[in-house]
Amino acid sequence: MKSVRLIVLITAFLTLCAFSTQPLDERMAQDSLPKSKDPVWQTLGKTKIDVSKKGGYYSATFPAGVKALAGTQVSVSGFILPLESTEKFKHFILSKRTPTCPFCPPGEPNEIVDVWTTAPVAYTEDMVTVKGQFELMNDKEMGMFFKLKSAKLM
Repeated sequence: MKSVRLIVLITAFLTLCAFSTQPLDERMAQDSLPKSKDPVWQTLGKTKIDVSKKGGYYSATFPAGVKALAGTQVSVSGFILPLESTEKFKHFILSKRTPTCPFCPPGEPNEIVDVWTTAPVAYTEDMVTVKGQFELMNDKEMGMFFKLKSAKLM
């Protein structure tokens, strides 16, 4: 009886891992690294993300608290993931979690924000705070659902 329960638990665990958008070993590595404790991430984290295995795209269901942020000035702390191979850039991803690989997703889709700054910024491994106009986006193929426009490093 115990071995049947164990097999059921292992099967359930492996099934859940298969539906994650980030590899389990990478998530475990990131859990031991610094991450932003900014309360904005708690709000954004309530966004329900679904992954279509058949269509290969993401979808988001925004709760009222996230919808209320749209069009407002939002300040959030996190880690820069550059999208350009230049010394300074105006477009990057801000992640709640410390990046572990430049080619891997930095976390779940509700743990990243697409940032467009008014002035070029330089890459840093340190946590930064960015303030800008918050918008909801719907990039199902990229799994991007949050944007900060006209942002500035604080």
